[in-house]
Amino acid sequence: MGYRSEVAFCLRVKNPEEFKALMIIKDDSVLNEMLENMVLVDGEFHFYGNSWKWYGDCDRTFHELLSMAEDYDEDFACKFSRIGEESDDVVEEAHGNDGWDLEYPYTIRSLELGCDFDNHPKLKES
Repeated sequence: MGYRSEVAFCLRVKNPEEFKALMIIKDDSVLNEMLENMVLVDGEFHFYGNSWKWYGDCDRTFHELLSMAEDYDEDFACKFSRIGEESDDVVEEAHGNDGWDLEYPYTIRSLELGCDFDNHPKLKES
């Protein structure tokens, strides 16, 4: 089955509609699959994929996309997050000009207990 990851990135370039056409023309099968999981929000490309085998072809295609973006717009920005199956496998990266300034994606760590903890009596009050 292979190692799976949850992956998200935000990519900002000038004239996103023109860049979208360049991505489609490339006609790469992995890039096409990424495009199926990508939306354009306020002039930024947002990608989200759950249960992706990010190593190998996906990672290579993502870095080729970054190269395309840099060739297209030297002021591009990208923020990337990946959470692997292992609890300590978390990657957050910024690429290009001001990638860390992009609002999304961001990683949230949380615990789920399965009940509304605040609405149950504590076993011992302080």
